[in-house]
Amino acid sequence: MSAAGFLVMRRDGVLWGVANAAVGALTRHLGGGFRIAVGTAELAVDEIVGVVPELAVKPLAPVVRRFWPEAAGGLAIHAGGPLVVVDPRRPPRALSARPIQEQEGDE
Repeated sequence: MSAAGFLVMRRDGVLWGVANAAVGALTRHLGGGFRIAVGTAELAVDEIVGVVPELAVKPLAPVVRRFWPEAAGGLAIHAGGPLVVVDPRRPPRALSARPIQEQEGDE
């Protein structure tokens, strides 16, 4: 996979993007969907939308950060809709391949 650009994916109807350089591996999961290795995390997504060469990533506005419970690398628009850019150092729990019960034990 090229280091330039972003991998665009969908989970539960939400578009997400992660820098290609942060993606270690991508595999199709037997139960449906895909698993993506990003740093030490394994993300689970329903669909791989594609790879785009660039996104105009904007930082989260203070009002969004106040109500957004996760770290994010910013926001962008893709195909006319909003896209959340994953911070590869702190991937969102919403994309975790681990069940929520396991995640809660980490806190």
